[in-house]
Amino acid sequence: MFIWRSKDASKKWSMLIQNWRLAMRRFIIEFGDRLSDHL
Repeated sequence: MFIWRSKDASKKWSMLIQNWRLAMRRFIIEFGDRLSDHL
C-alpha cells in the first residue's frame, strides 16, 4: 500500500511547474541573497 502511494506521489512531483517564471520571481524576492550564487 505504501509503495503504491509513493509511486503515485512521485508522478505528481515529476510534472512541470506551469507558472515557473512567477514562482522564480517569488523565490528571488524571498531568497535572493541565497539564490544569487546558483543563478
